[in-house]
Amino acid sequence: MKEEHRLIKNTGLIALGNLSTKLVSFFLLPLYTALLTTNQYGTVDYIISISTFCVPFATMLMDESMFRYLIDAKNDNERKSIISVAVKITGVGILIVSAICGILYLFINKVMILVFLMYMISSVVATLFSAFLRGIGRTDWYALYNCITGILNVILNVTLIAVFRFGVYGMLFAFIIAQSSVAIFTAFRIHVWRFIDFKASGNYREMLRYSIPMIPNSISWSIINLSDRIVIMNVLGASASGLYAVAYKFPTLMDTVYGFFYQSWKESSARALAKDDSDAFFQKIFVYLINFLISVVLLMTAFMPIIFRFFVNHRYYSAIYCVPILLFATFFSNLSGFFGGVFTAHKNTWILGTTTVWSAIINLVLNIVLIKTMGIYAAAFATLLSSFFIYWYRRMKVKGMVKLSYSKRIIFINIIASGVVLSLFMVQTPLAIISSCIFAMGYSIVLNKQILGIVVSGIKAKFFN
Repeated sequence: MKEEHRLIKNTGLIALGNLSTKLVSFFLLPLYTALLTTNQYGTVDYIISISTFCVPFATMLMDESMFRYLIDAKNDNERKSIISVAVKITGVGILIVSAICGILYLFINKVMILVFLMYMISSVVATLFSAFLRGIGRTDWYALYNCITGILNVILNVTLIAVFRFGVYGMLFAFIIAQSSVAIFTAFRIHVWRFIDFKASGNYREMLRYSIPMIPNSISWSIINLSDRIVIMNVLGASASGLYAVAYKFPTLMDTVYGFFYQSWKESSARALAKDDSDAFFQKIFVYLINFLISVVLLMTAFMPIIFRFFVNHRYYSAIYCVPILLFATFFSNLSGFFGGVFTAHKNTWILGTTTVWSAIINLVLNIVLIKTMGIYAAAFATLLSSFFIYWYRRMKVKGMVKLSYSKRIIFINIIASGVVLSLFMVQTPLAIISSCIFAMGYSIVLNKQILGIVVSGIKAKFFN
């Protein structure tokens, strides 16, 4: 199988497994914005952002290391050793974080600390389980695991928020119960203990050498997101934080779609290194990815006035003007993630940490300097500029590993197309919205005709031959 076909196939399988889970928060947006005040929604988003920041410390990113080394594992004993090391290190991390939360429990809101700890542990379990299932080749259970989790999360959200009116805690407990119950069921169903041997010796040093440099990268992305929330929360208040959280939901949706590709890309980029035509493969995927991502930005921007009216309560409508800025920020962060896949394929993870740390510093400084004059738009522009910086920096660094190029003529056309869509977005009359949607759809089809051809030929070969 050609590696690009494998990449597209794996991306589809991962999307199938993750779609229900990842899109839950988007499709529940009408429920959240109708029953939660901007203050409450801002508080929930604040807690989730802090949890996201803490997870890499608890896991030492053993999920990333475990999956990467399972790709190269030659037999069952090696796999068992790799998985056991990941589980043991993660277990120690959870105990340390629990001890810290136990100390904080004595001084801070007791209920909130307990809920935070449960939310974080369930996030850790979900992350490790996903990497484990894919690493052992159980993509069927990987898809089923995420699908059931997503469905259960929807049911619990509606029940706890709409029926019992638990508000902030209802939203958090829905996630905790869904992730924990499905993880326990899956563990017993596939007898997960068969893959773990606590007596087995493992290469702790090598796996930690791979994962530790990625922690600054992971937490720096969290800092970029968290610093926006912290500055907005403390300067503008929870209400403004709620508005920004809603605006960020749509770039997060784009990031989710990219995440399906990125999980598959880490595997394909590692496999491609063993082949003679790896540079040609990287170049082709790079062009495909830029074309796809710019199309997503233009389509989401064009349809945003329609989507906002259907999915978001009118109290949050002013947040719509932050969305295009954040979409372009996500565009650059996704491209920098592509370069990250090249670095991890070479097992050169130090570059990830150093580049993202600088981006986080830039984001935080810009937030502090601009927040009082620009309001929540300061956070959006800070995210855009810091994302562009990390894209540019990694673009320079990746040149030593692979040669990548993109047509300057197409760049110019993309800029013109973006200007057209943004201009019509700002007008927001019915005619402007319809024109923008038609233009974005037509341009996206033309721009992605090659990859669409691959997908169509693959479907024909699968079902019609």
